[in-house]
Amino acid sequence: MNKKLLFVLILAAIFLMTACNKPVENAAENIQPTKTLPPATEAATDIPPTETSNVFVVDPVDPETVAYDFVTEVCSAVWTTNATYLPCPAHLEDADGGYVEANDHTVLEGMVSVEAPLLIGLPGKGYPEGVGLFGKYPPFTVYPGDTFHATIACQGDADCNLGFALEYYDQSGSVIPINWKWIHQAGEGPQEVSVDLSSAAGQVVELFLVLRQEEELENQWGVWINPYISRDPSAKPLPTAEILPTPTPDPEDKTPGVISGMVDMSSAPPYLKDSMNGGSSPVVVVFFNQSDGTYWWIHTSLTGHPYYQMTVSPGEYQVVAFAQGVGDVPYVSGGYTGQNPSCGKNLKTVTMPPNGRLENIVIADWNWTCGGTAYRPSKPGGVPLP
Repeated sequence: MNKKLLFVLILAAIFLMTACNKPVENAAENIQPTKTLPPATEAATDIPPTETSNVFVVDPVDPETVAYDFVTEVCSAVWTTNATYLPCPAHLEDADGGYVEANDHTVLEGMVSVEAPLLIGLPGKGYPEGVGLFGKYPPFTVYPGDTFHATIACQGDADCNLGFALEYYDQSGSVIPINWKWIHQAGEGPQEVSVDLSSAAGQVVELFLVLRQEEELENQWGVWINPYISRDPSAKPLPTAEILPTPTPDPEDKTPGVISGMVDMSSAPPYLKDSMNGGSSPVVVVFFNQSDGTYWWIHTSLTGHPYYQMTVSPGEYQVVAFAQGVGDVPYVSGGYTGQNPSCGKNLKTVTMPPNGRLENIVIADWNWTCGGTAYRPSKPGGVPLP
């Protein structure tokens, strides 16, 4: 190879190698620094509302101010519907006939829980056990200033429409016409009630707690929360001289009273009962006044068959139901004997005092059913059969 050409090639190679080794300008030096941005503002966070506990709170009561506790004494009371007596403690499996229970907790309407002394009640749902719920407590002496307190409500999901009431017999045995009644419907929430008992101060009375259905008979569960009578610990009873003695009945007092009960159709002649729907034919109930020979009557179709209620004058009565007969028998009769079941027994006479009340008079003795021959008065000619 020509030495001159070789020399030129060597110089060219050296030049190229020198050019390739030139430092490369740092690209990072040409990048403008990014401006520092302020930190992003945090989005506002909604603070969840504090959950309200689904509990109905009952304020504690000073035991020294409690003169009578209706929950503690629940089974000292006599519990009935308007047709039959109820056990205490009650049996839940028999609740259709009426029910009462003392407890220390339950669930109220709106699924609100409550922990307090309380009574859970269910009025009877109708025939044959009766309707309403009545608890008659033992005699109680009322002091001036005594006050009844309670909170009333429906229980659980019961769509109740109830009349809660406090009633009493005075020391003469008469029902006092008072208006201590509170209507309560589901959805209204627990309702506090109270009433001053001073109008009965100095008397020995028999108090009733009452539940009455206002419309529907089914699912009418009600609750009395902490029902009690308060009394000032320093209260004094009325002086003995101011406590009126039990009055002697005035023979001239003709103030009417109320008699009520039901006609037990389970032992009535079969043709009076509808086997398809469990119903029965209405009857007429006659109240024979043994004192003066007069009588009163009413069709059960007017009072919610088989129940009846009638206002009568004071006197001694025998109570008989009459129904349509068959064939050449114009009518059949059932009587009140004071027993149930009963067949072929003698009638029992009941006494209606002035302004009195006779309840749970169940007509159950149908002579026809067992071929009984016990005396029954004839149906008065002026009394029509329904």
